[in-house]
Amino acid sequence: MKVKEVRVSYQNRPHAENPIRDALQTLTGGGSVSVEVESDDGLVGRGGSSFGRIDGAPRTLAVLIEEILAPKVVGRDAEQIPAIIESLKVETEYHGTEGLATFGISAIDVALWDLLGKAHGVPTYQLWGAYRDRVPAYAMVGWSNWTIDQLRGQCSAAVEQGFHGVKMKVGAPTLEEDVERIEAVRKEVGPDIKLMVDANQALTLTEALRRGHVFQELGVGWFEEPLRADDFEGYAELTQRLRLPIAAGENLYSARQFREFFERRCCDIVQPDLRRAGGPTEIRAIGALAGAFGVPYASHGGGPAALSLLLCVPTAIFLETGLRSSADGFPRLENGYALAPQGAGFEWE
Repeated sequence: MKVKEVRVSYQNRPHAENPIRDALQTLTGGGSVSVEVESDDGLVGRGGSSFGRIDGAPRTLAVLIEEILAPKVVGRDAEQIPAIIESLKVETEYHGTEGLATFGISAIDVALWDLLGKAHGVPTYQLWGAYRDRVPAYAMVGWSNWTIDQLRGQCSAAVEQGFHGVKMKVGAPTLEEDVERIEAVRKEVGPDIKLMVDANQALTLTEALRRGHVFQELGVGWFEEPLRADDFEGYAELTQRLRLPIAAGENLYSARQFREFFERRCCDIVQPDLRRAGGPTEIRAIGALAGAFGVPYASHGGGPAALSLLLCVPTAIFLETGLRSSADGFPRLENGYALAPQGAGFEWE
């Protein structure tokens, strides 16, 4: 099965009147890039990448894929996905593979694995070998610019939909503001729902330690990305000094960076991002490392591809997603667990 064609399109997302915010940035809109990989027998695998901000990013990535990556994929054996992905890393090394190039490689990688699953007529995770057929799911429902009443309403909706966990943003100008919002959510969802917090790299080590000690007394489940993503030394110290689990990894690139992160004991829970980590091929290696180091694994972001990978990671503990939409029905929940996709490739049904 040869790759006949790689097609790329992009879409910009209109700016919201009141865009969501975290402690680091305002997510004004951005957009997305879609990739289709067609085989010589007419099958089509689909992948893509998205941006929460930067209006020019979708068009820029589409050009990068069309002019640099796609020519290296056309004509290749579509079943030799790791070899294709490695060749794309080599092709982009001169100007830097990390960053936008990795977003493009990831989109192609998703499309290739989707194509291979469809070629065999099975969900892609069945090609990899699964540890489970479901994963606990939590809803990311607590943006920094939402009022406490809005926060309560979203968390209440998540519990009503069947989620057994919720996550909210922290890193407000004062610790007191963070505490007020955490206490409001805990009162709303009750004692049995897991509550996680995310600071989006906004804190210093000293402030992360100060707030972390308070958060752990409030019963928070994990403290996510309190420091800059590249502060490995700070993460190692934070993990050692806090009883509250530290979750991080969404802004790391490639299995090599994750290997060092694990070796230095920089986190208690690792959270690769499908776009930045490098796509399913690289994340399977990261998942194997997490298993070898005994580090629990939770996705950053959702969707059928992220869920499929979690099914095949030995230490997987949580799928991150938003509230369920009646439009796409994802994820299908049962007793707080997201059930495995049923369609061929990465199709949900």
